[in-house]
Amino acid sequence: MNLRDPKNQIAIFVVVLFVVIYYIWFTRIYTSYQEEIDGSKVTRSTLLTKLHGVIAKAETLEELEKEYNELQLKYKKVELLLPEKKEDEAFLNQIHAAAQLTNSIVRKITPLGTRESDFYNTNSYNIEVESSYHGLGKFFAKIANFPFIVNVTDLELKSSAVAGGVGGTMLGTPVKIEPDKAVVATFRLSTYNVKQGVSG
Repeated sequence: MNLRDPKNQIAIFVVVLFVVIYYIWFTRIYTSYQEEIDGSKVTRSTLLTKLHGVIAKAETLEELEKEYNELQLKYKKVELLLPEKKEDEAFLNQIHAAAQLTNSIVRKITPLGTRESDFYNTNSYNIEVESSYHGLGKFFAKIANFPFIVNVTDLELKSSAVAGGVGGTMLGTPVKIEPDKAVVATFRLSTYNVKQGVSG
C-alpha cells in the first residue's frame, strides 16, 4: 500500500475518523445510555416485583373482605340470639304475643334480677300462665321460637281449680278456658344478654 497516494491517505483518514467517532460515540453516548437502560431494567424489575406483591395483597384483601363479610353476617345472627343489652319491653311483648296467639293468660311475671357471668348476664323471671293443656304446649312452642335465647326451668303444673280460677282477660281481651281442661303453669324463664364491656 502506497501511503503517499492521496486516495490511500483519504481512505486511512476516513477509517481513523470513523474509529474516533465510534470511540467517542461508544464512550460518551452508548455507555451513558446503556447505564440508563440498565438502570431502567433494574427499576422495571423492581416495579414488577412490587406490582406482583400488590396483586397478591389485593387478592388476599378480597379474600379477607369476603371472610369479614361472612363473619359479620354470622355475628349479626348470633347478636339476635344474645342481645347487647337487656330488653325487658321486647321480652314482655313477646310473652304477651305468645299468650294471645295460644289463648293463654299470663297471670304473673316477677323479675328475679340479673346474675352476671364471665361474658353474659342471665335475666330471670318467675312466670305464671293459665291455659288449656294444648294451649300451654303451643305457648311453650312460641317461647322456644323467640328470636333470642330463652331457657325454661322449675316448671310446676296445677289444675286451675287448685290454683284458683279459670279464664279471665289478657290485655283487655276475655279468654275462655274449659274448666276441666285448664291448667296453671309456674316456671322460671331466663333470657341472656352480652355483659357490658365484652361486646364489640
